[in-house]
Amino acid sequence: MLFALLVAFASVPCAGAPTVEEGHLEIDGTALFFKTLGSGEPIVVLHGGPGFDHRQFLPYIWELTQDHKVILYDQRGTGLSSGPVDSESISIDTFIADIESVREAFGIEKMNLLGHSWGGILAMHYATRHPENLRSLLLASTAASHESFDEMRTRYQADRLPEDAALLEEIYSSDDYQAGDPQAVERFWRVFFKPYFADQSLVSTMDLTFTANTIKNSDAVAGHILESIGEFDLHEELDVIHCPTLIIHGEADPMPVEYAERIHESIPGSELVRVEGAGHWLFVDATETFTSSILEFLARVAE
Repeated sequence: MLFALLVAFASVPCAGAPTVEEGHLEIDGTALFFKTLGSGEPIVVLHGGPGFDHRQFLPYIWELTQDHKVILYDQRGTGLSSGPVDSESISIDTFIADIESVREAFGIEKMNLLGHSWGGILAMHYATRHPENLRSLLLASTAASHESFDEMRTRYQADRLPEDAALLEEIYSSDDYQAGDPQAVERFWRVFFKPYFADQSLVSTMDLTFTANTIKNSDAVAGHILESIGEFDLHEELDVIHCPTLIIHGEADPMPVEYAERIHESIPGSELVRVEGAGHWLFVDATETFTSSILEFLARVAE
């Protein structure tokens, strides 16, 4: 696969913050936007969605940069990444190939791969195809089979307040939202995401100002991806993963913790951390536990 690494700039945004480097990875007509934070043994991070972008992680994962170079990128079609949005370009195969391109572009022989939610599903798909390229696998708030989606949706809807359901309908039906107005879109997701938190007030701390690209393409990207993975169940394939694996899951996640336990049972030698008082946005609800669990795990892997 032909690719080129184009670095835009490097900077230190403020005192105490990690060094930041940004640019685009050109892959056969698609430009993946990347952001790296800090230095040290790399961690490649896969954001959720499908159809969102890397900014959901910031600034919650800055602590990981004390010992590591954290590599974030926007999956194709959303964020600051470009490329066509169709079933040929947006599929599980192209997304797996993009992870490989990121690994190769940054010169990583064996990588630490971290995925949250949909990013965890993508990480597991990658791991079953390229287990030899992993140093470690880090899975947060995720599941390895399609039936988890319906159960998560049911629990989410049960936890959503009636007034929030009415407000979502009001925002969604508004001319501003239908026209893709960023403020209306941000307002919608701030209400939508509330049941994903153990402490719903924390939704106000997240960066939910989506790019025009994400607003335009997120639904189509999600549709193409979900069609390409179909009614998947990876549990019987996960035993090919022999790298150290950490699974982190919040007890208050609408994605039931039993799905994390099934992954734990399917990956030989994996570790499972259940976090009390944390929802689906685990790195927001329990930032310190999330980052310390990962840093302690990676320190053991390095021994």
